Parts: sequence; C-alpha cells; structure tokens
Amino acid sequence: MSLAAGPLRRAAAFGSAALVAAGIVFLGWPTFTVLAFYWLENVIIGGFTALRMLVAGARTGRYVESLATTVFFSVHYGLFCLVHGVFVATLFGGIRNMAGIADPVLLMIGRVAGDRIGIIVVIAMVVAAGLDAWRALANFDVDDPKAIRHIMSEPYGRIVVLHVVLIAGGALMMALQLPSLAALLLVAFKLVYDLRLLQRERTASPPPHAPAA
Repeated sequence: MSLAAGPLRRAAAFGSAALVAAGIVFLGWPTFTVLAFYWLENVIIGGFTALRMLVAGARTGRYVESLATTVFFSVHYGLFCLVHGVFVATLFGGIRNMAGIADPVLLMIGRVAGDRIGIIVVIAMVVAAGLDAWRALANFDVDDPKAIRHIMSEPYGRIVVLHVVLIAGGALMMALQLPSLAALLLVAFKLVYDLRLLQRERTASPPPHAPAA
C-alpha cells in the first residue's frame, strides 16, 4: 500500500462516517437513508471492481478472460445489488411502487441524490473506492493465473457485512424504538469494519523496498 493511499483512505472513511452521522443528528436522516448510502457504496465498489478486471486483463494480455469475467460479474453482482436494494427500499423505506422491479431502487437513489450533504457522502465513497482500486492495481500480481477471479470475489464480503448490519439495525429499531440511535450504531459498525479492513491490508502488505533475503 502506498504511503499516500493509506491516510487518504482512512480520511475518506472517517469523513464519510462523520457526514452520515451529521445527517442523522442534525437533519433527522432515518436508518433507511443510512442503509441506502451503504447500499450505493456497494454499487460504486462493484463498478470499480469491473474496471479493475478490465485493466488487469489488459496488463496481462488475458483480454477474453477479463471481458467474460467482467460480464458475468456485472450480471451476477448487479442482480444481487438490485434484489438487496429492493429489500432495503421496501422494508425500511416504505417504498411500495412495484410497477417495475427496479422502481423501488430508482426511487431510493432519487432520495439520496436529492440531498446536498448526501451528494458529498457519495463523493467521499467514490474517493475511497477509487483509492482502493488504485492500491489494488499497484499491488496486482501479473503472474497469478487466478488474479482476475480473485478481483471478482472481493466485493461480496462487503455485501455480506451489509446484510448483517441491516438485520442487526432492523432488530435494534424494533427492540428499542430508537431509530436515530440505531442509525448511529450502523455508522459506527461500518466505520469499524472499514478501519479493520484497512489494518488487515496494511498488515498483509510487505514493507516497501524490503531488502531481499
């Protein structure tokens, strides 16, 4: 990991969490809005993942493999995000317009896009995802025959975490009847997850310019 990327990614994680927390406290954002942001973050990460696979294919000369894997990922991950988004929109957002399967998701995105602070949160998420992609491409092993498949599998862990957050948040809201507290706990949980992920990457990365054995 580059010396510049680590602090910038931590700053983006803290900045995004602080903005979401401010929206909860000062603007009355409900848990639904927080979940909508984190759902959108997974979509952003999926977009950068597809870009990374295409770049990896170009760098290794495995164009057909990278294109086929990207298409498969886009369909599979895209459908996963679509179903997840419908679940968030209908269960927590009260969006019941089901004229088309994508309508609840489009309405949810519209709510997020209509908030000025929300746009800043999305920008912070794009910056963080872009830095992740930059770091990953800098450490890409061109000799690994399974590297493109490894790239494809990375974002699914975040979706699993978001499912856990969603279930825990919903249970907390029902048990405590304190939606603002539940939303803030979701933000704290997500921030801890992001920071632990950064720490694991830092521990796993070899020190720069390490002397040869």
